[in-house]
Amino acid sequence: MTGLPGHVDTDGLLDPPGTVLVPSIKDLPTGYRYGVTRYADLVISGAFPRQFEELTAVLSGFRIDVDELLTGGGSRATHTRRFDESLEAFGWGRRNIRISKLIDDELIHATRGHEIDMFSIGGDAEAYPGIAVEMEWNNKDPFFDRDLLNFTALHREGALAVGIIVTRGPELQRIIGQTIKTSQAAKSLKFGASTTHWDKLVPRINLGGGGECPLLIVGIEPERVDGFDRVRLAFDEGRRIW
Repeated sequence: MTGLPGHVDTDGLLDPPGTVLVPSIKDLPTGYRYGVTRYADLVISGAFPRQFEELTAVLSGFRIDVDELLTGGGSRATHTRRFDESLEAFGWGRRNIRISKLIDDELIHATRGHEIDMFSIGGDAEAYPGIAVEMEWNNKDPFFDRDLLNFTALHREGALAVGIIVTRGPELQRIIGQTIKTSQAAKSLKFGASTTHWDKLVPRINLGGGGECPLLIVGIEPERVDGFDRVRLAFDEGRRIW
């Protein structure tokens, strides 16, 4: 199996299990960059076929209009809400999982993890382990640390089988990160280098973020943006737009 760019083999050890690699499944929806750890794609497709079918259906149908990139989205972008709503139509939903510790049936400690944006229960008979999806479109990049820590803890406790993070792909970020301003008058860029995108996520995972939890990461690329030629032309001409 071939690693992603930046992958290094050490002392003959090929593809360490915590390293982000290309998926084994080749017919995933186009217009995205994919990466996996610990064979997450095979875990989902083999052990959770319903969730895999639902996720790929949502990814196949997901589109962003270029105007959604250029206009403000408030606390949650319109296309991010639309992505979540597409999963909700299949029964996915927000989930805040409570973990309790017992000794001799006596409660010693209880805590809740961070609320998961979209969660699907494992099966009809058992809620856990399930599948979690977080879309990090344009938050500050430490949000990745929060998601990975949450996935690590929930997987360790048996509540989570696979964690999925959807974010901006490297090619999309390369173009819009240098092109789209926050407003007409402003000089600041809307999709800065310190926000959530592929190149901020992969190094975190390769350094151990996510722990033993199998991860699937999905980077949204320009092919998923309708009318993107407008942005690409501005990028090629060295102009900034809003």
